[in-house]
Amino acid sequence: MDLQLDLFAALASESEQPSKPAPAPRRAAAPTTTTRPTVAAAPAPCAKPAAGRRFSDEGAHRTAVALGEAVAGAWHRAHGGPDMAVPIGLVAALTLIRQRDAHGPDLKAQILAQQPRELIEMYRQIWAGHWQARPDLIDRARVLHEWLNAPGEIDDHRAYCVEVVTEAALKAGILDLTGHPDAIERSRTDALSHVIMLLRSDGARQGLGEFHTPPSVTTMLGEVMLAELSTETTMEAKGPQAGQHIHDPAGGSGGMLRAAAQALRWRGHDPADFQWSMVDIDPIAAACAAVNAIVWGLGPNVVVACDDSLANPRAVEDARAHARAVIAHRNQVMGTARMIAAVRRTQALLETAVAA
Repeated sequence: MDLQLDLFAALASESEQPSKPAPAPRRAAAPTTTTRPTVAAAPAPCAKPAAGRRFSDEGAHRTAVALGEAVAGAWHRAHGGPDMAVPIGLVAALTLIRQRDAHGPDLKAQILAQQPRELIEMYRQIWAGHWQARPDLIDRARVLHEWLNAPGEIDDHRAYCVEVVTEAALKAGILDLTGHPDAIERSRTDALSHVIMLLRSDGARQGLGEFHTPPSVTTMLGEVMLAELSTETTMEAKGPQAGQHIHDPAGGSGGMLRAAAQALRWRGHDPADFQWSMVDIDPIAAACAAVNAIVWGLGPNVVVACDDSLANPRAVEDARAHARAVIAHRNQVMGTARMIAAVRRTQALLETAVAA
């Protein structure tokens, strides 16, 4: 039975799959196949709509808090260890999938029916599929999934921890928060922010200067960002204009950008028509921001830098150059893969002809 995974659901439009690097921001005057994993047969659940639950903003924030508590609790009870990138990476991967067929087998039930080693392979394929579509963002999120590429280090205990964290995240409602086909519904909260905060110790957070910003504050600051954009436009074209650049120099996991994107949508704009950038010194926070940019539908012109914006005023430009290199590498890899596939098809045709 195939999982009803839509690995490219958040990147379905052509604009979400950049064939070339994003242009420099301006002010308006302004490695595997993409086949879906197969799993052991699961009990046939009742069909249900793919849209999932609809939350109010407050309800989504409460569910995100409960999600963070559930994941942190499961990881610690399983004695998962100090590498918090593992449980955060599992939740991040789950935010990237959703039910493909509204009347097909229930995605949550299918995932829960998998064995630990099958789950690990599923996670590899989720990241690999999205790398092909958005290598710039998935490479920025590498700290969350690079452990999957060291299969010799994934022992039975690590596989068990993967299973219990996956179960905790699914039962706490991760697919309800991020599995909706409507980007407005997927963007009601930052599902990864509370997971980070609850897994990281107080001392580590203070050392990084990392503190959770309440959703009500990010919403207000998102409005402030748009107000600043409006002051840059001409008197004849008041309000945000497509192509403008929205930047957060201390972005965390992207909460301000989420709020600004939602404010744009409520004004009738598509966030994919704007340019987005952010910087954060914490690799895990920056990785989560890169994943969130996909989940929230920010579009092809997104740059996430992991740097100190005070020490390096060119952090965004440096990150953009790195993104260009990653996209070029993806294009080379995919071109080589297509050439190999074409050669194999030709060989098969020749062998068939000779046999005849």
